Amino acid sequence: MRAVLDEHLPGESTPGELLRGLRKRDGFTLKDLEEITGIKESNLSAIENGHVEMTQYYAETFAAALGVQPTLFLYPNGKFAKDDRLLEIEHKAKLMRRHG
Repeated sequence: MRAVLDEHLPGESTPGELLRGLRKRDGFTLKDLEEITGIKESNLSAIENGHVEMTQYYAETFAAALGVQPTLFLYPNGKFAKDDRLLEIEHKAKLMRRHG
């Protein structure tokens, strides 16, 4: 799968970029994907451009439409990257384990 993605999206990709690359790989327009998934074209565009978060619901829906695993969208580039919010939670839990 990575080879196919690299052909359409070389290097590191965001979930939205992956969606766009796979959509184009399959020759779908945004309107086509709207018809397939029921997700409005404007929302699809916002997801592709990173203005709307890739949720589990979206990942599962796009995976069904594009013939891939949902984890591809949730963990682009095969990595789980912790954002600042998760790092803070991890830090607080670590401190509480030591003092609790």
